[in-house]
Amino acid sequence: MLDGDSDKNPHFGSLVRAYRREMGLTQRELAARAGLSLAALRDFEQSRRRRPRAHSLAALTDGLGLDTDQAASLARAAALPRRHPDAMPSAHRPQDDSDSMRSTHSPEHDKGLWLSVLGPLEAWSDEKLLRFGSPARRAVLGLLLLDPGVLVHRDAIVDLLWGDSPPRTAVTLVQAHVSRIRRALKGGRRFGGNDEVIDSSGGAYRLSLSAMEVDLLDFRDMAARAAAARGAGEDATAAEYYERAVSLWRGEPFADVAVLRGHPGVTALRQELAGVLLQYAEVTRELGQHNRVLVRLQALADAEPLNERVHASLMIALAGSGQQADAIRVYEGVRSRLDRELGLYPGEELADAYMRVLRQDLRAPDREQTHARLPALAAAGHPVPRQLPAAPRCFTGRAGELAWLSALAEQDLTHAKGVVIATLTGMAGIGKTALAVHWAHQMAARFPDGQLFVNLRGSGPSGTPVAPTDAVGGVLTSLGVPPARIPPDIDGRAALYRSLLADCRMLIVLDNAHDAEQVRPLLPGSPTCLVVVTSRSWLTGLAAEGAHLKTLGVLPEGESRKLLALHLRARSTTADPVVIDELAAACGGLPLAVCDAAARAVASPGLPLATLASELRDSRRRLDALDTGEPVTSLRAVFSWSRARLGSLASRLFRLLGVYPGPDITVPVAASLAALTPGQTYLALGELCAEHLLTEHLPGRYTCHELLRSYAAEEAGIRENQEDRRAAVQRVLDHYLRASAVASSFLCHGQAEVPSIPPRPGVALEEIESPEQAADWFENEQHVLLALIRQAADGGYAPYAWELPWTAGWFFRDEACWQRLATAQEAALAVATSQDDLVGLAMARQQLGWLRFLLGDVTSASHHLDEADELTQQLGDGRLRALSGLSRAHVLPAQHRILETTAQARQVLRLSRGVGDLQDEIRALYTIDWCLIQLGERRQAVHLSRRAPTAYRELRLRCCPYYRGS
Repeated sequence: MLDGDSDKNPHFGSLVRAYRREMGLTQRELAARAGLSLAALRDFEQSRRRRPRAHSLAALTDGLGLDTDQAASLARAAALPRRHPDAMPSAHRPQDDSDSMRSTHSPEHDKGLWLSVLGPLEAWSDEKLLRFGSPARRAVLGLLLLDPGVLVHRDAIVDLLWGDSPPRTAVTLVQAHVSRIRRALKGGRRFGGNDEVIDSSGGAYRLSLSAMEVDLLDFRDMAARAAAARGAGEDATAAEYYERAVSLWRGEPFADVAVLRGHPGVTALRQELAGVLLQYAEVTRELGQHNRVLVRLQALADAEPLNERVHASLMIALAGSGQQADAIRVYEGVRSRLDRELGLYPGEELADAYMRVLRQDLRAPDREQTHARLPALAAAGHPVPRQLPAAPRCFTGRAGELAWLSALAEQDLTHAKGVVIATLTGMAGIGKTALAVHWAHQMAARFPDGQLFVNLRGSGPSGTPVAPTDAVGGVLTSLGVPPARIPPDIDGRAALYRSLLADCRMLIVLDNAHDAEQVRPLLPGSPTCLVVVTSRSWLTGLAAEGAHLKTLGVLPEGESRKLLALHLRARSTTADPVVIDELAAACGGLPLAVCDAAARAVASPGLPLATLASELRDSRRRLDALDTGEPVTSLRAVFSWSRARLGSLASRLFRLLGVYPGPDITVPVAASLAALTPGQTYLALGELCAEHLLTEHLPGRYTCHELLRSYAAEEAGIRENQEDRRAAVQRVLDHYLRASAVASSFLCHGQAEVPSIPPRPGVALEEIESPEQAADWFENEQHVLLALIRQAADGGYAPYAWELPWTAGWFFRDEACWQRLATAQEAALAVATSQDDLVGLAMARQQLGWLRFLLGDVTSASHHLDEADELTQQLGDGRLRALSGLSRAHVLPAQHRILETTAQARQVLRLSRGVGDLQDEIRALYTIDWCLIQLGERRQAVHLSRRAPTAYRELRLRCCPYYRGS
């Protein structure tokens, strides 16, 4: 007997005090263990507060370390008030709701933060209702609360608020909303201390709240406790927990957040409630207490008039409550609706319920028959499952990933807090399945109860992933459950699956998953199991289940070469090592590409490896060279499965990446390439990254594997006509021309001017607003600029072929870049000649002459600059002629022609003053000064040199702050 309380029905406060004394705890110690304030605990024990909130009761139960019977006694003593007897929208609530609460918050609630989403969205802090302002901010909070603890990417928020037409400031607005929500919630928080209320990670946000702060988490906690009690055969305790769980529902989730109506997450919440309510109904049926759920089942049936399972449960509850005639009327009503609206007969479950009502056979089904455990199946002769596919014959490398997986398995699973989940993600062909199966075979002996392997077909030739219901059903069948005993719904199947695997040491490999929702029903509840999931998707949602995430990269060069040698077998011993290296390099470290190349070589022994390497180096032929003729292994087919999962905008952006020559791409450039808005571009890039078709290798910069780039180019050639492909390239060239002109205006005034004509439609402009940004832009984009300059010249994209190097060429300082630019300008010269474009000819000659001079070819430089000078005279363009003359003035001294240099520089001085170009004027003055010194005219040189600093100071003041620090 408990000390201090001999009543048969003790008050809640006296029962808490008695349990505390039995544990030998002070009030302060219990308050700390339960996460409650000392004042709140004293109020409970002194009966100043008689009705604790559900999460406070759960916290006290944990803090006191109560067993199941003690917890049930404390729950009965608490006599929690019901918010509503039903969980449906107001239109479906019964009239008698005297026990319900008008709001989630009441004087009985502990002080602190409390968010309610199971009805209208409300947030309370210290009994005060928090206001969040605009509907958009409430929508952001609602989206984060749909699944607390799970990362929500910024793209999803943008899509929710603005759809396909986000404003340019969408990201800034989202950040502002999140910041204000964080500030409002953190100010009212008690539980959780100083932890961040909203975490940020890689452009995604996550609410970090507990079940003592969110009614949805409280609901799930109560439902989980109920399921555990039911599994232990403690139905009375389970019923109490279920009652507390369903009492938290006040109506339609997020009822007052308009943009969330019809959202898949809200629909899933409604289904979650229905599932818990039906489980509650099963428990009350076993207890013979049908009345406890009758009102709620009636409301749920009214809301879902065609849900046969709900109506079957309602019929049993009605008949068990002595209302057999009403139960039969329910059956007749739903049978009529099914016939009238769907042309269907009642299903097996509904028909069975009808027959039981007629026979008054209302006993609960035998749980021992429906929840047979795995050891019982094994005893009946069913073999232990050993479902792993054959281990890959050739496997090498991945030492770090293997060690990571083994470290997870080395944990004492029997004392783990939850099931261990390892997720392997990465691009198509990266070797996720091979790694998982190779490691699983090594670890099989550690899991004596068996190994399950399920191919979820998230990506494949059928294009249709395995439905979760079918996946769990297939596993149950493989575990020996007779088809007649497999529940028809996903919740029932998942529950039976978890029951079978309870306390078993089993390894489960879930291969090729489509998304987290497909995986969740296949996660066992027992911490003695270990799950390995492979997927092309990120599966960040599984982080909420404590999953450990690992993204696989390409193999290092040495491991790629070793894998190729293993597959080639005897041919590798006689082949030229250089050719083997070329083959491995052409595969880019992608294991599937290595296997395909080796398969081609082994299948065609007469094919020289050097020829195969040559085919792989050709970007237009390399996918043909890797085609094995089988969809499962051919790289082109495997890539196509990832592409098929994309939306239309992301799919088009991916195709157009095939005509983009740069090694990586930024958001503004991607927007220009596909003529998308910034919001659309962020969403498309996020989708491509989620499928591992792109990788954000640096903040804001995206790249992809070279073999994927070849596949994208093929797709662009098939699905985009030539006009659209050229338009995409021209938009990118236009973007870079304008960006380089703006950047040059900060760093090299006079070198380039911003084009006066408006940008092409669909071109997104770069935001460069300072010399520092300009320098960073050139540094980050130099490799892209070189590739684009060559593409513009080779592709005949006038006038970009000569305008882009004119604005950006001055930045490059090394000989290798000069050589690449000179080659491109030779092609640009040919384009300008074919189009008889005098301006293009003059600019190309000028650039080519200067580059040849930098490369040491003075004769060629002089020829091109002389031609440029003649062309600028024909054009009458003083600015171009001055620039051409300056270049000639630099080349002439190399030919010891000082007098001609002086004359050329004086001509440039007159021209630059005529067009008002101070920078060219300064260059001309310094050139003349140098020539006079060389000629011994030092007095004239001194006199002339006084003008140059004056002009320089004037230029520095006129141009920009960058020059003040020069």
